[in-house]
Amino acid sequence: MGGSRAVRSASVPDERARDARDDDAALELLDVPAAVVCATCGSPDCGGCLNEDTQASGVIAIVPWERPGLGLGQRLMATARLATASSESLFGALPDGDLAPALRFAVLAELLAVTGLVLGALPVGLVVAPWLMRALLADPGLREAAYQALLSGIPGLAFAMVAIHAAHGVGLDWAARRHGASLRRGRGLRFGLYACAWDLLTLPLGIVTMILLDGPRKALTTARLGLGAPGRAARAYLRGIHHLDERQAQLAAHFALLIAAAVTVAAVLAVIAALLFS
Repeated sequence: MGGSRAVRSASVPDERARDARDDDAALELLDVPAAVVCATCGSPDCGGCLNEDTQASGVIAIVPWERPGLGLGQRLMATARLATASSESLFGALPDGDLAPALRFAVLAELLAVTGLVLGALPVGLVVAPWLMRALLADPGLREAAYQALLSGIPGLAFAMVAIHAAHGVGLDWAARRHGASLRRGRGLRFGLYACAWDLLTLPLGIVTMILLDGPRKALTTARLGLGAPGRAARAYLRGIHHLDERQAQLAAHFALLIAAAVTVAAVLAVIAALLFS
């Protein structure tokens, strides 16, 4: 009997290893949702190979973006996939750490997302309004105005999206304290910055990239998961980091969404005012 149990228990890692080879490297973290993993040896039991030379969040390697030894594109896509397809696992165990790498991720993700959105919208706009192309070709002043609008509009919208996500994350910490959390310093800002991954994989450029890397079926599944990620991730964060119960987490998540909505409205009004009075 004991030998049978040993055989069954020994087969579990083999099955997990086979599943991990079939899936993306980012999703390998699903086997350890608590996700305290040494960035060097990969062992959850390690005391920390990088204790003397911490990288971003120290020995915590749950966020692929902060993992040493990977290329930029590899870290970006692995983090985006994990934050979107496995939002509860990532944000429910989000480690503390430096804000700088999270901010770099957020800015890059939003710049790519907005650029892809513009590139996807331009052909549609030209089909719907073919006169626009003729006007651009005929009027150098209009071409210059369009160029300037793109040059300032893309980074402006990207930074606005980063600010909205950051406000949502900070709002989660604020709402958590209002609903009984005792943690004085949360990780909401890091939450918000890494949440920018949702925009990357649910907008055209990210979807096309996922189709090329993983095939249409998995790309569309990931994009669909991204649409529901904000609510799932927020509740997981509030339960896992702030230790709220499910009802408290739902109330706090709703309150944080209201904060993000208020910031969005304020940003839109500011842009309108700038355009009217410039």
